[in-house]
Amino acid sequence: MSAIALVAEHLVRRSVSDTPNEPSDPEPKQPFPFMAVILFYITIALLSVVSGCVGYVYGKVVTTLAAVEDPNPDVYVRIDDDHAPLNPENTGDETADVPPQKPVTSSLKGTISHLTTRAGRLAPFRGLVLYILTGIAINIITSPISASFRIFGSAVARFVAEILLANLRVAWIHIVISEPSTKSLWSRIPSWRKTFMKIAPAAALRSLAAQIVTFVPLTIAYGTKVLEYGSEPAARSPYAALSGGFGLLALFLVLYVLIQIPAEVTFIRVAASMLPEDDETIVPFDRSFGGKVTPEIVGGQGKIGIVDAWKSFGWGSRMRFLTVVGKVFLLQAALGLLFGVVLFAEILIFFGNKGFVDVSA
Repeated sequence: MSAIALVAEHLVRRSVSDTPNEPSDPEPKQPFPFMAVILFYITIALLSVVSGCVGYVYGKVVTTLAAVEDPNPDVYVRIDDDHAPLNPENTGDETADVPPQKPVTSSLKGTISHLTTRAGRLAPFRGLVLYILTGIAINIITSPISASFRIFGSAVARFVAEILLANLRVAWIHIVISEPSTKSLWSRIPSWRKTFMKIAPAAALRSLAAQIVTFVPLTIAYGTKVLEYGSEPAARSPYAALSGGFGLLALFLVLYVLIQIPAEVTFIRVAASMLPEDDETIVPFDRSFGGKVTPEIVGGQGKIGIVDAWKSFGWGSRMRFLTVVGKVFLLQAALGLLFGVVLFAEILIFFGNKGFVDVSA
């Protein structure tokens, strides 16, 4: 989507340029199209908001639920209607005829319906405030270093910041996977001293994977200058930049599936295993992870290990998680295509073919 916006913005800049190629042309100058440019940037802003909402609700909340949901909940009792009267006549052999229930996260629409039914209309945006605050805190830590040391420094700074603020991520996961609570936001953030040593290994693995997936394509982009375009002879056209962008996107997706997804799922499941006992989960969830989690009260660590967190995530759950990720990607791609068509239509309507002439020059 950013590549589409990049090309469209380039075309708009060409269209409103005040340096004509033919200075002897007697045709008078056209007034600067302020309203057209304003509408263009409003469209880009709207794209950012819609894409951000879709990315958060489906790419963060739903995928987190998919990472922890137990497809075979033996001890989880789902209460669909708290006010439904008990009917003893319906107990007995009739339960044997009831087909097994599909996992909640097997459907994006079903997941959203489940959340809104149990936690209200704004449930899909649960944890948004803490998510934003965590992002701001990480940027405050990384920005000075990133400005001084560029790509490598930014990767190292973000790696360290993600580990130091891992307890905020843990709190966010607990908010997402649990039923609505009367606890305040700050009371749900676990103590850094008690949490750090438990979550640091998983946080380090997750952060390392994220830096590899993010900065390897960026390093290639900077090294090959595949995304550069402009008026210089060595610069590439916006169409070449677009094709290079798609190549980098393909590399990013491969790295994401092979490296980041396992690390992300592992971190989520380790954090979920630390959910306080008084918090009820909003999806079927085995707190003991098949008996691999020993409560602290009986001398255990009160969390699952990194290896067990991934091994206990069965192939059925992995495929369901990948399906969710794939659906989110297609949804984002469809949004990008839709807004791309709108952006180019705006250029044609307000500027004609002026912005498309000789774009490779």
